[in-house]
Amino acid sequence: MSMFARRRSRRGSGDPSPGFIQEFHDVVAGAESGMGFTAHFRVEWRRPSAAPVVRASAAEVCGQVRALAEGVAAGHSVLRPAATEQDINGALARKMPLRTETAEVTWAQVSLTVDEQTRQAAHRLAHIHHEIELDALARKQTLARINFLYDEVLRDPAAARIYLMLEHSARIGDLPADLDLDRVVREIQQWHPTSKWVVTAQLLHTFTENLTTGDADDLLHTLHSLFTDYGEKELAARLPLQTAEKPQSPDSPDGQGQPWPN
Repeated sequence: MSMFARRRSRRGSGDPSPGFIQEFHDVVAGAESGMGFTAHFRVEWRRPSAAPVVRASAAEVCGQVRALAEGVAAGHSVLRPAATEQDINGALARKMPLRTETAEVTWAQVSLTVDEQTRQAAHRLAHIHHEIELDALARKQTLARINFLYDEVLRDPAAARIYLMLEHSARIGDLPADLDLDRVVREIQQWHPTSKWVVTAQLLHTFTENLTTGDADDLLHTLHSLFTDYGEKELAARLPLQTAEKPQSPDSPDGQGQPWPN
């Protein structure tokens, strides 16, 4: 911090003591870690009485003004020097006259500048923070979508079918122009969790879980024959005619063992 002082001419015969003008430069930290403003301070002050020691009073005066400026600048980005300067000078004006033990500040002003290297570093830091915020927002949106899928879409087959029909819509609740509403109604009725065939499928799934591998294979062959008899050869071809082998008990003496209980 560089500093120099000069005596100021009296504003009028009513001044109780000589006035001084103090000017100095310093670096004032901004909100970004390790970055700050270059500040030029101009302070007008006087002592209550004409004491011969000026330097001690000047140091106290400058410290008070600098501390106030630092407190305001700490909450401002170095990318906004003009706004920060206005706020500091506004805070100084509200404090006038600022009295210390040995002096009285009658007026103070701060001018701020930011060098280009600091400005570029602040822009890079702001970009990084922006990317972090976007990533956090994307994570929140993904989590919200997952919760929506679990709570609403996967709640029942009908809701899942409707969601698949509407997922390309621009807004939630907007129906595509080419959407067949009759088809939507049929899909809802067909896949409603209480509909006859959805309940039947659930019961069939529970039933097959309790079958041995051989019995499950027999059931699949029966369904294959049933599909074929009703002319649904394509559906019959899609049936897996052999179920996956269930794990065998290691205690079986012949190595084959018995199926693990469900």
